[in-house]
Parts: sequence; C-alpha cells; structure tokens
Amino acid sequence: MRGPRFVAALLFVAMMILFLIANRGAYEGYFQDDELDNLAWTPYTSLGTFAREALSPQLSPVNFRPVGHMYFRVLSAAAGLRFTWYVAGIHALHFMNVWLLYLLARRLEADRVTSAAAAIFFAFHMALFDAYWKPMYVFDVLCALFSLLSIHAWIRRRWLISFLCFWLAFKSKEVAVMLPAVLVCYEYWLGERKWKPLVAFLAASLVMGLQGVFLNRGAENAYALHFTPASLWSAIRFYSSQVLLASYAGLALLALPFVVRRKRVWFGMAMAVLTLIPMLLLTNRLYSAYLYVPMAGLALAFPPIVTRRARIIAAAAFLLWIPFNYNRLRAERRTALTIAHENRAYVEQVGKAIAGDRSVRTYICDGAPSAMNRWGVEGAIRHFTGPVELHIYWIEDGGFEKAFSEENIATLVWDRQQRRLRTVRKSAGSPEASYIAMDSAVPVWQLTSGWYSNEETYRWIAPRAAARLYRPDGAQRFELTVNAGSMLLADAGKSVVEILLNGRAAGRAEFARAGTQTVSFPLSPAPAGNVEVEFRAAPAYHPRGDPRVLGIAIAGFGFR
Repeated sequence: MRGPRFVAALLFVAMMILFLIANRGAYEGYFQDDELDNLAWTPYTSLGTFAREALSPQLSPVNFRPVGHMYFRVLSAAAGLRFTWYVAGIHALHFMNVWLLYLLARRLEADRVTSAAAAIFFAFHMALFDAYWKPMYVFDVLCALFSLLSIHAWIRRRWLISFLCFWLAFKSKEVAVMLPAVLVCYEYWLGERKWKPLVAFLAASLVMGLQGVFLNRGAENAYALHFTPASLWSAIRFYSSQVLLASYAGLALLALPFVVRRKRVWFGMAMAVLTLIPMLLLTNRLYSAYLYVPMAGLALAFPPIVTRRARIIAAAAFLLWIPFNYNRLRAERRTALTIAHENRAYVEQVGKAIAGDRSVRTYICDGAPSAMNRWGVEGAIRHFTGPVELHIYWIEDGGFEKAFSEENIATLVWDRQQRRLRTVRKSAGSPEASYIAMDSAVPVWQLTSGWYSNEETYRWIAPRAAARLYRPDGAQRFELTVNAGSMLLADAGKSVVEILLNGRAAGRAEFARAGTQTVSFPLSPAPAGNVEVEFRAAPAYHPRGDPRVLGIAIAGFGFR
C-alpha cells in the first residue's frame, strides 16, 4: 500500500504535467525589454560586484537585485539567447514554490485536499501569467521562494536560516521588506510569541524601508513612490480587479478575517495584504505579476475556510473559476506570442547586422517592434557588441551632430509590416545625399531634428524639423513630396509648409487635398556644399490617441 506522501508526490507530478501542457506556448516566446537589458550587462559584471551587493545593507539606487540578476548572468553564460532555458528555469522555480506552499499549508494544519487546492489555485492563477511566461519576473518568483523558505525555517525555529532566506528574498525583490511583519503576525496568532529573534528582522526591514522612502523622495521615475489618496486608489483598483479576475472582486476578500474567525485565515490574509503594500506605492508600475508573493499568502488563507460543510460550495466555486482562468490564459497567450514573434525577428536580425561589421560604434535607431521600448533595443545592441563604448541615438531625438564625427555609423531601420531590419551604413568620408527618399536606404544621420520613425514610404515631422543635405553644383530647384493625410486635413483644413535653406526662405506650399503631392521651388545660383534645411509646418496636428505633436508626413525632399 502506497503511503499518503507517495500519493501527494504523484499528484504533484500530475500538476506539473498539466501546467506544462497549459503553458507550453511559453516555450515559443521570446525576450522582452527588461530581459534584453539585463542580458546586456549582467554577463560582464564581476562576481565581486554581485557579492558586495548581496551582502550590503545599502539599498541599490539603480535597482540592482543581485539574486535575480545572477539568474540572468548564469543562464546567459550557459544558454546565450536560447529562450527555452530561461522559461524552464522560472517554471522549475515556480514548481518549487507550489510545493513549498503545499507544505506550509500542511504545517498550518490544513488537510491534504484543501492544501492541494490552495497550491493548485496558486500554480495556475492567470493573474500571474507573466511570471510563468516572462523571465523578467524571476525577481518575484525568487522573492516568493526565499520568503516561503524563511517562513518554513521560522516555524521550525531555525532563526539564522530564516534570516538568511529573508535577506535573499529582499535581495531578489524589495517587496520582502514586509516579511518581518508577516513573521510578527505568525508569532502573535500561531506561534509562541518569542519576540527576541525578530529584532534583527525588524531592524533590517526598517533600515531598508527608510532607505527606499528617502531614495525615492522627490524622484519621478518608474520606481517613484506615491502616497496620495488618488494614486493609492488607482493601485488598489488595479490589483483588486486582478485577484479574482473580476473588477474590484478582490476587495471582498478583505472581509474574510471578520467573517471567518480563524487565526490561520488571518495569517494568510495578513501575508497577502502586507506584501502587497509596497506595490500599492509603485503606481507607475502596475503589473498583475507583482501579485506573485501576495497570492501565495492568499492561497494560504483558503484551506481554513473550507470546512467539511463548505467543501461542496468551495468545489463549485473552483469549477466556476476554471473557465474564467482559462479564458484569461487564451487571451494572454495570443498577445504574448504576437509580441514574441516580432521581438525574435528583430533581435536575430540585429545580431546579424552587428556581426556583419564589428567596427561600428555609433548606431541610430529608426523604429522598433511595437512592444519593445528603448532600453530593450539598446540592450539587444549591447548584448551583441559586448562591453565596448557605444553611441546610440534615436531618430525622434535628433541631435546627430556628434555622430557626424564618428568614422562609421549604422542606422537600424525596422519595418514593422514586413518584420524586416534594414541596415544603412555610413563610412568615413562618404558624401552626404542631395536628395532623401523615405525608403529603406534613407541616411537617417542627415535628419538632424524633428523627425519620427519611418512609416513605409513616408515619415512624419514635428511642426519644426531640420535636415542636412549636400547641394550639388548646378542645382536649379528644390523638391518636396508630402503625403497629406485625410485625418490631418479633416482636423486642420489645410497644412502650410515653409522651407528654409541655411536660414533663408526658399519656398512655401499649401496642401488642402489629401494624397501624395510634389511641389518644386526654383533656386538662385549658389556654390555646392552642405546645406541646412528647415521645415516649418502649420498648424500643429494633435492626432487622437497619439502623444506626438505632428507637422506633415514627408515622402521625399532634396535638390534636383
């Protein structure tokens, strides 16, 4: 006769198999912004730096989390850009957390059935989808792992091991700053009220918490803390709508400790609420995967609720929850794979472009995958170039004057429609173009300010834009081709464009008809040489749902 432990292990293996089947699409995914950024620098950071940061009581001002970042350092050395390894790693860590959660529920005197149900709820909850699919959330997964280990060690009265795990949890992610408060709740409600060992935990938590507050005071960035009622409510509204996959449904759970007068329920809810508090202050970064650690506490609160009388109701609720959860999985999976396919195409082509010319140290980025931010693009470039000094510019920023002094320049032009990267290179001493068409060979370094990313055959400018052209000997006219959009004309009525050459008026054109149109202006005789071209478009166009302020879309311009 097989014992209960064997049955539990068998069921756990079955759970892992089902999880991998449901989330098999994760292995078809690809790196995103934060992951590419981490892969750009972690392989070249010394082990001594990791060790110092891991031991230091000082909070890193640049969000260096040595435990989580070590994950990227180790895997980058072992797997390079083979994404499946990174997903397999977070899945293995997730399974460890599920098992630890089950054991903790059992240690809190829940029976096997309800402990398994709590573990399954945590294992498959689609609010945590990103933590299962995206290695960037390994920080949350590792934080949960060491937090659960710390609680286990605390219950067994292994004070030193518990503190070490708490420290590693904090060095994985700062949400663990609330773990000592969780241990206080355990000791008060379920323990022997031995407070002396908690002094070190609380002191470390206080020091780290105060550093976090003072480092973020007056800052306005993605990690800035906000304490206003409006910002707190926005975070509460977001996370409460993720917990049970319905708007504000999570707020109803706050009544559980008052309705169910069981200390183990109180402990689970306390862990959920306390570990969520730091996330409520980060209103610039609202992501459902940040519920990973709080969800473990919430799962622990469920077993004491499910008495023998309530099991039928609980089973019915569980069965109703499954289709909601699965629908969320389908939607999230579709979005994630769409993003992954474009990111993979971009990064692989960047690698080929950089391998084609190792002498380039200046890059101008013209467009990017729809879901990839700048730090992801720059991370991809730096990953392939290695630890060398680079100059990376963006077409929207302009300011390429410094780039002109570089010997070799490469422009990375991304075509979102074709998912194709075109590379345009400028070698030392190569002449400037006299006419620029907005095609795949556009010399972006000559578009000095006020230009946006390429859109197939045209490019929007700001109300004021500038470029640099070479005027050939004998040039008689200046030509401009625009794509006057119907939406622009519907809002503004017409668009007027003025052209200045070296600060002098060269022509003025009015566009009141939609479509592609070309105008030409005669030129007075002038010597050959580089010319500064300025475009002034009025009125300014504010498209709906677009933060940009636009002038007009230009398809080509230059000397004829």
